[in-house]
Amino acid sequence: MSSFSRAPQQWATFARMWYLLDGKMQPPGKLAVIASNKLQGLNKPVYHQLTTQAALDK
Repeated sequence: MSSFSRAPQQWATFARMWYLLDGKMQPPGKLAVIASNKLQGLNKPVYHQLTTQAALDK
């Protein structure tokens, strides 16, 4: 695999993205979970639970 094909993937990993959440016809709890996951970065491929847990324990 060449480094050229990985460049867009790495850019998407660390890019700042805007999300528009439409709450119409959504339960408030489900919308809150979706927003929370996006804001915490849990949807990013570099997220790992153990590394974030170690930061919270300090």
